[in-house]
Amino acid sequence: MNEFHCLDIEFPDVDFNSYYTRGKTEIEKIHHAHLYANDEKIELRIFYDDQTYFGEKLITWANNIDPKKFGSFIKAEVTNNDTNKRLQKVDLSEATFFSSTISTSYYESENKYVIVRIDTVKFYWNPVEDKNNTGEFYLDDKGFRVVEPFYSVLLPKKWDKNDGNFNIRRMKGSKKFYKLNKCTFRPEFNFVAKDDRENRTATITKEPKIQFKYQNGITEKEAIFYGDVVLMLASFYYHIKIDYILRRIHLPENTITIKNIEQKNFYNIIGNLRDFEIDWDFNKFLQESCQTETIKNFTLLSKAIKLFNQSHLVDNSSAFLIRYNIIEICDKQKRKNIKFKLALDKNQTKEKQDEALKILLETININEHEDFKKRWQSVLANLQYKPMEKQLVSFLESQVKNTNTFPVSIKDLIKLRNNITHGSIDKVDVELLRKANILLYRISGILILNLMGIKDWKLNTIIK
Repeated sequence: MNEFHCLDIEFPDVDFNSYYTRGKTEIEKIHHAHLYANDEKIELRIFYDDQTYFGEKLITWANNIDPKKFGSFIKAEVTNNDTNKRLQKVDLSEATFFSSTISTSYYESENKYVIVRIDTVKFYWNPVEDKNNTGEFYLDDKGFRVVEPFYSVLLPKKWDKNDGNFNIRRMKGSKKFYKLNKCTFRPEFNFVAKDDRENRTATITKEPKIQFKYQNGITEKEAIFYGDVVLMLASFYYHIKIDYILRRIHLPENTITIKNIEQKNFYNIIGNLRDFEIDWDFNKFLQESCQTETIKNFTLLSKAIKLFNQSHLVDNSSAFLIRYNIIEICDKQKRKNIKFKLALDKNQTKEKQDEALKILLETININEHEDFKKRWQSVLANLQYKPMEKQLVSFLESQVKNTNTFPVSIKDLIKLRNNITHGSIDKVDVELLRKANILLYRISGILILNLMGIKDWKLNTIIK
């Protein structure tokens, strides 16, 4: 098997000459490329005529665009089917640009190439019939904690016999699959054994994955979505962003594999639900969270959980703003800003506002009247809504109850938020900020649980 895949790639909407003018102006529309994808890297070696300076132009262009949109500019076609016999097509549309390298030594058979490193690639292969309607989503190192509780250690099959038969059993009560709309799933280990008869040591590597079984008619989009749901739940429970490094989806028309580069450097966090007075292991959490509410609120949950985990990685002021923002996001999704009830009709109200403006303009230098009128319109827009404190109280009362028992008042929370947002750090009480951060961490976690339809929590308002 080749260590790379042969592709023809094209950048149909990019004028490279506008980014770098040296060399021949005419650049080939289609370039041959070799795609390398392994555990350490995903890279494209793109070949070109060195007199066009395409490599330099590509690098200059790539450094002037949003790196996350890099893949959207690429069209890729599989070539040389002798080396890609099962491969149907390659999709680079979701790829983020990492880096690129060019060198005078980068030649193969007199063809120059530039190396482009990306973060993801999707392959479409001929189907594997005996695995139809299943999926294996392999987790990164952070995801090992997701699967580990479901298994025992390596033990002999029979304690009274030393016959060389060993087993790693699933723990009691963890054999069943969880139901999630059109699929079932469970955390599993993929075991990779390595041995040599002449070596004293045999090794078994445990690769964490989520195993899926799909209903007939499942689509690629749905399969990816269900994988994202499980990943989101795991990331919330353990308070850390967990990723897939490989997703393999077996459908009747093809087998899809999605390769991602693993994040190696991360700040390790160990989380659970005890801060919300819920003493569940991950097994129990999956049973309770794989409900209709989680799927219905997936978009909001994804955003909230991303912020929830991010709040553990920043300083106290930033963490406070992030957790406060989670409350605002959840509130905006559930209710609109509350307006004052008008005592007059629209025309009468406008007349009174115009009269007020005329009086106020008498206090302003005539040279600045136009600027004041613009400011007045902005003020009017805000004046029609009730104060933030009342709305925040109303929302939190609907979600966690008993805001009067909070160790930090709503008024102080808003004051902290305003001081930090406006850069008035000298006005921030450090001890009050510490308590507010703990309170908002608990509240934001509870709001996320509510969106999953989980009501078993209790808000602990004691902060030492």
